Amino acid sequence: MSTAYRIRSLSRFVSIIMVIGVLLIGLPVAVLAAPAQATSSRPVAHDHSYYVVQPGDTLSQIALNYGTTVYALMAANDLANANHIYTGQRLRIPGTGSGCVSYHTVTYGQTLSGIAAWFGISTYSLAQANNIINYNHVYSGQSLCIPGGGGWQTPAPAPSGGFWYKVTYNDTLSNIAWRYGTTVWAIQAANNLTSANRILVGQNLWIPGGYAPYPPSDTPKPVQPTLPPSQPIVTTGGPWTALYYNNKDLSGTPVDTRLDSKIYFDWGAGSPSGAVNSDNFSALWTSVNTFEAGTYRFVATADDGVRVYVDGALIIDNWKVQPVAETSGEIALAAGSHTVQVRYFEEGGLSSIYVRWAKK
Repeated sequence: MSTAYRIRSLSRFVSIIMVIGVLLIGLPVAVLAAPAQATSSRPVAHDHSYYVVQPGDTLSQIALNYGTTVYALMAANDLANANHIYTGQRLRIPGTGSGCVSYHTVTYGQTLSGIAAWFGISTYSLAQANNIINYNHVYSGQSLCIPGGGGWQTPAPAPSGGFWYKVTYNDTLSNIAWRYGTTVWAIQAANNLTSANRILVGQNLWIPGGYAPYPPSDTPKPVQPTLPPSQPIVTTGGPWTALYYNNKDLSGTPVDTRLDSKIYFDWGAGSPSGAVNSDNFSALWTSVNTFEAGTYRFVATADDGVRVYVDGALIIDNWKVQPVAETSGEIALAAGSHTVQVRYFEEGGLSSIYVRWAKK
């Protein structure tokens, strides 16, 4: 074999090795680049459509897990009783399959729970839509997917008709319902609200039925006899001596004792304090309040059970497991001091209570 032939063969071998080396060097670049090309600039929302009821499930817990409300689940599945579901039942989860209805860019100081409250959805559903594991970890500039199925900005009008109302300072859902001749439950259902105690100044609410206010006009409108009377002064009483128990029947020794300025709490899936369970707890509030002579209407909004006593007389008795429900009772009182006692229990899921009264 000639020397020239050997040189040519060696040159071809070196060239082949160099080509293979270049390919091997370039291969990781192509493999690493593929995921970056596939990554969307927006997070992808989870999509749930149906859920099969498991042993021990409650409607309130299912609603919490999927970031919707008990009322929305009842309406979507034609349920007449929120406490009557059975193992194996197939429930349609409303508001799913719509993906991201909008996006929000996090600004300095914002929290996940605050953003969820602003858009009228649960913190859980917002975290799920954005694959967030740590609820305390959002950062300025982060783009969040706002999932469908919630949001007070575009509530669906009720079939019976109604009108829009913008929440103002010091408004409560109870006062709005009282003013326009409807109920707290009806407003919650019409606006897909997860809590009767969480509305925002500037929030637009659809008021089903009731009395529609006059539209703005330079020409004064005559007062119609159908308008409701002037709004009564609502008070929450207090201060309240509060006893909290880690059971549902107010038994044994309280695990927490404190003074509460008013009974107006929305604990969500949490608890009143670190010493109190998040589920299966009860509370007893007592206060002595001064009343003018007259008939008073007491109102309690609670999830789950509540009883209200005035001077030992049972005025409100709604002692059962239930989603947020409003109950009222009336009593004639002489002028002077009267003792008001409120008993409450929470079984599971969300928990809230709001007690107030007004002179008729």
